[in-house]
Formats: sequence, structure tokens, C-alpha cells
Amino acid sequence: MTSNLITINYMDRVQQLSYEKDFRILFLETKGDGFQHLFEKLLGKAHPNDFMACRPWGKVGDRKNDGYLPSARTLFQSYAPNELTAAEAIKKINEDFDGAKAHWEKYFDEWTFVHNAPDGRLGPHIIEALAKLAQENPKIKIGHCGWEEMLTTFRQLSLQDLESWFGLSLTMEANINLGYSDLVAVLTHISIAPAPATSKVKDVSRGKIEANLLSQVVADFLKIGMQKSPLVMQFFENWKSPVYGDQIASAFKSQYVTLRDTTPALHPDEIFGQLESWAGGAVNTTPIHRAAVLAVMAYLFDKCEIFEDAQAVRPA
Repeated sequence: MTSNLITINYMDRVQQLSYEKDFRILFLETKGDGFQHLFEKLLGKAHPNDFMACRPWGKVGDRKNDGYLPSARTLFQSYAPNELTAAEAIKKINEDFDGAKAHWEKYFDEWTFVHNAPDGRLGPHIIEALAKLAQENPKIKIGHCGWEEMLTTFRQLSLQDLESWFGLSLTMEANINLGYSDLVAVLTHISIAPAPATSKVKDVSRGKIEANLLSQVVADFLKIGMQKSPLVMQFFENWKSPVYGDQIASAFKSQYVTLRDTTPALHPDEIFGQLESWAGGAVNTTPIHRAAVLAVMAYLFDKCEIFEDAQAVRPA
């Protein structure tokens, strides 16, 4: 039986990882204006009554202002294109900075380049362009803000802010109290295929998480689910149909391959998030349900049914 969960006013480590995982996937999925709105929402929650988002206004536009933090005298400019050549990127950076100086110079001491590079690393052409701006404008600090900087800000948000943004998360209590009935609720909505003729369960290769380029945030979250992998294995072993586990694994594998082979390619963290949403279904809204989804995914990750075996990943 699953016990009633107690409402708490602080975050346990599992909740924190759950929300960070949600934010990581949102960070990867949003592009262009969507990414700018994500940044605005983050800064607005982190700095209420201080940060000011700027929207385009008629022919005036936004005057090269994607957000302003008066207390820090910082002006932000957001970049999240799907594709942008080196020459186009440098041209845009210079045009936006020059425009910001023309309209806002007396109001800011720092100009911050906000970007959505998945691993936080900037291309050499971007680094050189920012360094040149700093050299030519010694009175203005030229900053940059990517995944790590946004995650640091995200970690400052309260539980109330996070719940209003993402809803209820997985909790440590839910993970501890996970039972067979909760697994049934997750698995029954998944359309299973006939069991494969043969089922080979591989050993988990060392370095599989690293080989699949999963971020630390998603990797830590996945490791929480691995604590319940034995429960899922026991569930399948005791189920009335001896091939049920193989059927579920086959369904997950098929969905994973579809996501893996999507064009344009998805980041492994995005694949994880979309696979989690697919497995959870429309009712994936309670902590205990989220715990069940994660446990099943972690079990299949352990079995090498989803994501690639480390030995199968070859250097580019």
C-alpha cells in the first residue's frame, strides 16, 4: 500500500534533482523566442520586483534589450538560434552590443551574452568576439550566461516557485514508498508488442551514462531511480505473464530508437525527457507516479534496453 504523502515546505535532495532535470530538458527544448521567454521567467522568479523583461514595441523594437536587472546594472541579450554561421553570430553580437550602447549605455555596467549551448561551451569565434568587445570597451564588463549559470540561478528558487512552474515533483518519500500497484498504474497504459523470440539481458557497461552524454543533472536523477530497479525486476518476475517484462522492454526500446533517430538529432537529455513523458502518460502528475516511471526507466537502462551500451558507442 502507498502511504499518503505529507506536504512539506522544504526541498529534499530528490525533489531538487527532479526539478533540475525538468529545467534541463526545458533548457534544451526551447529555441529562439522560446528560449528568451524561459530566461525571462527564470530571472523574473529569481529577482522579483527587480528584473525587467523587455518586449518589442512597434517600430521601436526592443532596442537591443532582452532583459534588464537594475540592481546589478546588467543588460542581457539572448541568443538561441537553431542554426547560425560563425560570421552571422559575430555580426549579430556586434550589432546588438552597439545597439545596446546607443540606447542604454548610461543604465548598465555589464552586458551579458545569454546562450543555449547544450554543454555550455562557446565556439572560438564567439569567445574571440566577446574578448574583442571587452578589450574595446574597458568600462563595460562583458559577461556570458549559459547552462551552468542559469542552473545556479535556478537553484535559488523556492519550492513554491518551482511547484508553480513545474507542478509536483518526485520526492524522497514517494521513492521510498513505491510499490507494485504504482508500477501497474504506469505500465498498463503502454501498448505492448508480442514478446521478442529471444531476450538477451546485457550487463551494464561501466561508463554507460558518460558514453551516452547524459548531463550530470539527468545522470544524478537517473541514479535515484536505480535504487528501485530491484523492485521492478521482482515485479516482472512475479507477474502472471512471464513474458510481460520482455514486452514492456520491447515497447520502450522501440520508442527509444524512434527518438534516437529523430532528425534533427535530439540531445540525450531531451530523449530522456521525452521517453519519460511517453512512459508517464497524461496522468504523470503525482510524486508516486513519477517515482514509478523513473524506476521502470532506470531498470531498463540497467538492462541496456534503452540508451546505448558503452561498448557500442564509438568515438566520432
